[in-house]
Amino acid sequence: MDTDPDDPLLTVANLPSETLERLGVEEVTPQEFRRALRKLAARPNNDPQRLEGEALWRPAIVKFRQQAAEVLHSAEGLELNMALEAGSVTLISDGTCFEDSTVQQITWFRERLTQALADPSSTVLLDQISTDFLREAGDYADGLPAVADNRSRRTAVGAGLVERLPTFPDAPMSHILEAREELADGRVAYRESVKELASKLQSSALDETLPSEIDELWHDVVRPKLEDLRKSATATRVGVETAKRLFMEGYGLPTLLVAIANFSDLAAALPTPAAAAAAATRVAAAGAQEAFRAHATVRRHDLVYLLDVNKKLRK
Repeated sequence: MDTDPDDPLLTVANLPSETLERLGVEEVTPQEFRRALRKLAARPNNDPQRLEGEALWRPAIVKFRQQAAEVLHSAEGLELNMALEAGSVTLISDGTCFEDSTVQQITWFRERLTQALADPSSTVLLDQISTDFLREAGDYADGLPAVADNRSRRTAVGAGLVERLPTFPDAPMSHILEAREELADGRVAYRESVKELASKLQSSALDETLPSEIDELWHDVVRPKLEDLRKSATATRVGVETAKRLFMEGYGLPTLLVAIANFSDLAAALPTPAAAAAAATRVAAAGAQEAFRAHATVRRHDLVYLLDVNKKLRK
């Protein structure tokens, strides 16, 4: 993307050696090629050889930029770049290059995937393409190794539940990465919950039925729990709990006798302004205490991470 068609000779001279080799620089070393281009660029603007060299490279540079823009400026390219810059994704390309045949690239991908699945310290999140690839390749006809299968299934459940949050599908990648960073502490309890939920599923990591089981888990178990968590800290619930506590503990006010017929007697039974103010403060304090209590109960729940993500992405 940094190439400049208005300065083609120096632009090409500044390309990495690997790129120059891919462009066909084979008869000489990249260093020798760069020196030749720089000597050419140092000639007068009207020098015929310089003009010829610029005319040769300028159309190619325009094409480079168009091809790069198609990839890097696509929605997927921009999101991938954000993830790379945030440190959430590491791009691995060792041992492969664009000139490899399709068969070579597929072989490279299979070896990388097999290596990751065989590593007891790694956890592999298999998307639909990778799952289909492994299933069709026949390398794991009897299923994944036990550790790899359990971890991949748990990861699929954990990511799958987040994907089903109402705000997730439409959230920009920048917001998702920001939420992931800010809510890192909450993922610890969430992982523990995911382990328990994933252990109840019948499907293995490579089974075609796993996505539908995760969908059932969301609708039948997780979403109802999230709804209960939301309701547990609402103003209405807090008000009910506050009223219960005040009823049980007393208002600290003179008892009002509704049967009093005389206005003077009724007025005498009413609290003084100071007593009323004290009572109002107590009501407010009881409400605040109950709100904190309800909030603390919600925060202790292992699925509160999903609520936090949804709330963060809604902003």
